[in-house]
Amino acid sequence: MKTSRRSFLAASAAFSAPFLFPSAFAGSVRRFAANEKVNVGVIGIGRISTTMDIPLAIKYTDLCRFTAVCDLDSKRLKHGVEYVKSRYRKLLKEENAAVKAFADYHDLLADPSIDAVEICLPDHWHALVACAALAAGKHVWLQKPFAQTITEGRLIANIAKMKRRVVQVGSWQRSVEQFHRVCELVRNGRIGDIRRVEVGIGLDKAGGSSKAEPVPENLNYDMWLGPTPGADVTPYNWTRVHTQNLKRIGDRPGWIQMAPYGWGMITNWGAHHIDIAQWGLGKDASGPESVSGTCEWMDTSGGRLWNVHTTYDLHYSYNGGKTELHVCNKFPMGVKFIGEKGEWLYCMRGAVKVTPSDPDVPANGKMQPLMASKNRLLEKIANPKIPLATSGDHWKNWLEAIRKDDPSFTVTNAEAAQRSSTACCLGQMCMELGRGKKEGASVSWCAAEEKPGSEEAKKLMKPFARGKYNLPDELRRYGLNFESVLKG
Repeated sequence: MKTSRRSFLAASAAFSAPFLFPSAFAGSVRRFAANEKVNVGVIGIGRISTTMDIPLAIKYTDLCRFTAVCDLDSKRLKHGVEYVKSRYRKLLKEENAAVKAFADYHDLLADPSIDAVEICLPDHWHALVACAALAAGKHVWLQKPFAQTITEGRLIANIAKMKRRVVQVGSWQRSVEQFHRVCELVRNGRIGDIRRVEVGIGLDKAGGSSKAEPVPENLNYDMWLGPTPGADVTPYNWTRVHTQNLKRIGDRPGWIQMAPYGWGMITNWGAHHIDIAQWGLGKDASGPESVSGTCEWMDTSGGRLWNVHTTYDLHYSYNGGKTELHVCNKFPMGVKFIGEKGEWLYCMRGAVKVTPSDPDVPANGKMQPLMASKNRLLEKIANPKIPLATSGDHWKNWLEAIRKDDPSFTVTNAEAAQRSSTACCLGQMCMELGRGKKEGASVSWCAAEEKPGSEEAKKLMKPFARGKYNLPDELRRYGLNFESVLKG
């Protein structure tokens, strides 16, 4: 029997006119009294918000109150309002909870009553909205991956630090026992120096349709495209965006396997499993020195639309070449740390899928959520010299950090997420630079300066921009300068 994600976790409209956000408000931090609740707004109503991010946070009625929703699809916006109301009918027996509706996220961010936002958007929109939310003084829950490019991620992390706002990224495996235990054991030398880490992140399947369709009246398609190429070169098809059937709102959207809106499994599940590899290797403030490898790309013949990578074989170098991170579709979904003597520790989710529509977890009858080459290696350390942050619930951890006014309290904070996201993006950059080359490509990386070793790789770090959908103008709204923020 397959376990649902929720039960698994429980068990273990165009832009408004430009304006400058009042700097006094954006810089203030609300101090919460003992019984005060965090007012939360949700930006993006779809699969991940309705099956996960809203229900797994809203249940903490003693800590938060969901007061607003935002979406550029009016049908989904209406659904979001009713969804939040329905949760409160179930949780608190409230018949008509007050929920504000916004078609433009700027208007939601301008509401001073909202303390925090959940950003549950396609990946190409993460940076614009996260930067705006943090600049506006909101605490942020940001779905993974952290950003679509390395430079976008650096901007988010720097603004979070500058504004001293709480950020939790949806790489929630850090809040699950088996991942925490393995990483803490590794960090405390249970299997000695790590020589190799093996990571499997699953496979996407070709599909979608490139046939042009009329844009639904309820969808602001130009805004959905945002900083990516416009409708003149990217005609609408629902398989590029999301389903218009609200009964199927929990289905996996097409954009998740469609560049430039998502990069495929390297950032989708990489943001989970490569993040765990980074955590176990102690690289929350650093990262790899290089990545090389090959991949195959989706077949887009016959009118098929989706275009990200399929198979992949990537080799990352850490610690001056002493440690290799091998990311390959031939490995089972999970993370395996191998020590200097060949002993190993392994963690995975088990049979759990993100949602029922996600790719199947590769069958492997021998692998369990928590395993080791010898059972004694799994014994907990009573007083570890390097204790890792503990969170039994990723969403509660975020809300508690806000109440504590402590950005360091979240287990997946902005800087750690930026470093893990960087590792994922480097893999994507390597695959892109190796396109059409049998031997693939290689990208060298200076983690301290966040600079690649070639100009062609550097070009792939740039933020996406189209017309008014660009980060310099977005930051200017809130009195910030792009270059200054980037320098930190």
